[in-house]
Amino acid sequence: MMIEGYTLPRIAKELKIHISTCFYWRHKILFALRSLGFQGLKGIVESDETFFKESFKGRKVESREPKERGGRDPKRGISGLKIAVVVAQDRNG
Repeated sequence: MMIEGYTLPRIAKELKIHISTCFYWRHKILFALRSLGFQGLKGIVESDETFFKESFKGRKVESREPKERGGRDPKRGISGLKIAVVVAQDRNG
């Protein structure tokens, strides 16, 4: 969302988090990239995605039944049940 140029209020609304949390997360991400000496990716770039179950800890969920630990979702890949995270790295590290 940061790369796409979303504003903090829009990011906070879509992620359903407080705007101050969004602000601190953005600065943590930018600081981590800066401390790693991040530069643009060059040469051969490899990317992959992984999917995480959305945490409903502390919230009442009416849209689905509670899950057991280690349970599987009925759908694989992109769906409203999981959050996709994309990672990219060039082969030179």
